Amino acid sequence: MFKHLVLPVIAAGVVAGAVATTPSHARPAAQITDPEVLAERVERYFSASAQNQAPGLIHVSVRGETLFEEGYGLANRTTGRPIDRHTIFDIGSLTKQFTAAAILVLVDRGELSTDDTLAQYFPAIPADKASITLHQLLTHSSGLSDETSGFEGNDRGPYVSRDAFLSALFASPLNAAPGERFEYTNAGYSLLAAIIEDVSGQEYEVFLREAVLSPAEMHHTGYQLLDWSADTAAHGYFWPFLDTDRADQGVFLTRWTSEPVSWRLRGNGGLHANLEDLVRWHRALQDGAILSPEALARYQTGYVPFSESGLYAYGWGVRTSPAGTPVLTHNGGNGIFFAWIGRFIEEDILIIHLTNEAYDSLEQAGPNVRDMVYDSAFQPSPIPPSPVRAIVGYARSNPVAAASELSEHYERLYGYGVEYPDIINLAARHVGAAGDEAWELALLELNVELFPQDGLLHYSLGAAYFSRGQRSRAIQSLRHSIALGAEQEVCDWCEPAQEALAALGE
Repeated sequence: MFKHLVLPVIAAGVVAGAVATTPSHARPAAQITDPEVLAERVERYFSASAQNQAPGLIHVSVRGETLFEEGYGLANRTTGRPIDRHTIFDIGSLTKQFTAAAILVLVDRGELSTDDTLAQYFPAIPADKASITLHQLLTHSSGLSDETSGFEGNDRGPYVSRDAFLSALFASPLNAAPGERFEYTNAGYSLLAAIIEDVSGQEYEVFLREAVLSPAEMHHTGYQLLDWSADTAAHGYFWPFLDTDRADQGVFLTRWTSEPVSWRLRGNGGLHANLEDLVRWHRALQDGAILSPEALARYQTGYVPFSESGLYAYGWGVRTSPAGTPVLTHNGGNGIFFAWIGRFIEEDILIIHLTNEAYDSLEQAGPNVRDMVYDSAFQPSPIPPSPVRAIVGYARSNPVAAASELSEHYERLYGYGVEYPDIINLAARHVGAAGDEAWELALLELNVELFPQDGLLHYSLGAAYFSRGQRSRAIQSLRHSIALGAEQEVCDWCEPAQEALAALGE
């Protein structure tokens, strides 16, 4: 029974709300690292990370020449199929840069302007949203909010029609006046997808393929109109579970073989692509194959501050390199898959990182490689294992007396303490299933120390004491779990705790 970590059905852009917010590593000089040295350091970083079972695919190229490219881990852990450049991943909010490019194609064709207002496309729109411009939608400065609209976009949620999506969005209050400030919103990009359909007279993905993907020779990118098979798509794995069957979340895009893409996802996230296509995407942008020079300049210019050192462009976060040149980045994910792309435009350097098991430390891989480009001394520590795997590994490598030092070990690995009680509970389950009852109990006791107000943890500890015949400790923990549960609206563990107490004669 775990109430904290829920199988992710997060909107593909929720994770990407933190676009390029990783602080840049201090760099001593504005000189690009020698390519051979950079390749060696990237290889060292990812090879060491692979020893910690951190899966993923990394690509670094300079002026179109591949400097380093390697896949680590498996696209399908059941069959043993490895990750490679042909593996198709869910790329989450990288979708937004394609939607933005499609809008600018229509600008190039003279069919709309980024200064157009929503009132021009939705005559019945409420007055507070009528003046929102396409530019504001593109830069997340419209005042629309996923929070106030009840936005629940996700890869696996039920289908939501265009009318239902627009009705809920237009009825929601703004979080700020249009143009006032940045607030990352998936709903704004789905609204852009609706405008693309209205102006082009085609479904979003049909127009995207005609106007953007096909000119870039991207044949393995899309929702439904892409070249893929079960032998090329990656399975996603939920990191809290170490056993493959439980961790395996399957192939997300299979649902679109039988149903339309929900309007709470369309245009803002959930596109699938492989590395090969994303490399072609960078090349097409660099070579001006998609947009006119004027449109491309607008596409890659930062407009609205989203951090102290970053401006949001059209589907990109923009920072300045130590040499004063623009660096465009964006990420995307859904709690299972994670994608990151970084482009040094003037230097023509491309970095792509894709993974089918997403956790915080693993998501820093792309930014770490970015920071190596101008800092020849920067060698990041290897990506640590996923948190549950790290705790299980610690338990297997140390005597149970070392449980008191686990919290410090965890903080050294990740830079912060244990955030969720489920992490230790899941690790305890794994070591217990392997027959190490001493470590199982030690982990449950540690979890109660770290999260003393969590009634479920006291119940788990009480049940462990009960199964070991430690009557007085079991009674104390079970009673405390019920007392904490009484303070909550729902107490899933109170009834089994009462039953356990009854079995103990209480």
